[in-house]
Amino acid sequence: MLDIQNQAFLKGTAMLKWTKRIGLSLICLMAVLLLSGAAYQFISTKIDESAYPHPGKLVDVGGYRLHINCSGEGRATTVFDAGMGGSSLEWALVQPEVSKFARACSYDRAGNGWSDESPLERTSENIVDELHTLLKNAKVPGPYILVGHSFGGSNVLLYANRYPDEVAGIVLVDSAHEDYLDKMPAMPEQNESMALLLTYVGGTRLMYAHLPIYKKQLEAFSDEIKEVYLAKLSTNNFIKTVFKQTAMLDKSLKQLKATGAKLGDKPLIVITAGKKMNAEEVGLSEEQVDQIAKVWNDLQKDLVTKSINGKQIFAEHSGHMITREQPAIIVEAIREVIRKVEMDSFRSDEATLFPPTLSMQILKLEETIIYKKSGQL
Repeated sequence: MLDIQNQAFLKGTAMLKWTKRIGLSLICLMAVLLLSGAAYQFISTKIDESAYPHPGKLVDVGGYRLHINCSGEGRATTVFDAGMGGSSLEWALVQPEVSKFARACSYDRAGNGWSDESPLERTSENIVDELHTLLKNAKVPGPYILVGHSFGGSNVLLYANRYPDEVAGIVLVDSAHEDYLDKMPAMPEQNESMALLLTYVGGTRLMYAHLPIYKKQLEAFSDEIKEVYLAKLSTNNFIKTVFKQTAMLDKSLKQLKATGAKLGDKPLIVITAGKKMNAEEVGLSEEQVDQIAKVWNDLQKDLVTKSINGKQIFAEHSGHMITREQPAIIVEAIREVIRKVEMDSFRSDEATLFPPTLSMQILKLEETIIYKKSGQL
C-alpha cells in the first residue's frame, strides 16, 4: 500500500516538475517573441525614418520640433489641421490644388507624422498654442484661412477664438462640435493596453502591411503616400499620442466651449458628410447609426451659426473622410472663403488683410461710380 502511495506521489511530483518546465518554457518563448517584436518595431521605425524624410521643415517650438510643410504662393495663407488619427499627409489630395491659388501649409501636431512628442497635455489649448508658436517661428505670415477636419475642426475654432486678429476665415470639414461628447451616443471603447502592446511589438505594423482593409482605407492616395502614411501610423509615438488626445478630448471640448466658440462675421463654410456610417463596419446596429447621424447633423447645423457669415454645404458622396472621398469640395470651399475675405476687406476699405487684385479694384471703382450717380457719395 505504501509503495502504491509512494509511486503516486513520485508521479505527481514528476508531473508538477514537467508542468513547471513547460510553463517556464512558454514564458521564455513569449519573452523571446515580445523582445523580437520590439526589436523589429525599433529597426523598422528607424528604416522608415531614413526612407521617408520629412517633406517640409522641423521648427523648434520650445525644446521640441513640429513639422510644417508649405507650398504655393498667394495673398492668402491656408493652414490645415487633420483629424484625431491624421497627419499632414491627410491633405495630400487637397494641398496641391489649394497651392495653385494660395499659400498652403499643413502640419503635424506633436507626436504625429514627423513632429516630436510634446511634454504638455494633449489638450486643444496646448495644441493651438503650439501651432501659434510654430507659425510665428516658421515665419508664416497671416492672417490665416484655417481648415480643420474632425478633431482638427475644434482646434481651428479654438485658435480663431484665442487669436482672432490672426484669422480671416474658417473651413470646417465634418468637424467635431464642443457638445459632441455630451450629446452623442456612447461608442464602443478601444482596448488601449492591447493597442499599445500590438504597436510596441510590431503587430500593428504587420497588420497594416498584410491586411488589405487598411490599404483600402487609403486607396484614394498614390502608392507613395500610402506607404508613408502607413509607416507613420505604425510608430509608437503615434499610437501613444492618439490615446493621449482621446483621454483629453472632454477637456479640449470644454476649453472650446468656454470661449463661446463664436466667429463674429468671419467667413465660415461648414462641409458636412452626406453619407452615414456603415453599421456593419463599425459594429453598431442600424438604429444606433441613425441616432448618431441625427445628432451629428444637428451639431453640424449649429456650427454654421458660429458666424453670421456662415454657410453649410454637403459632401453628398462622402462619409467622414471627405479629405479622401471628395477633396475637390474642400478646395472650392477654401477658394470661396478667400474670395469672401477679399471682397469684405476691400468693400470696407480694409485692404490690409489681402492686397486687392485688379478685378477687386475694378469692382470697387464700379461701386464708387454707382454710389456717386445715386447721390450717396
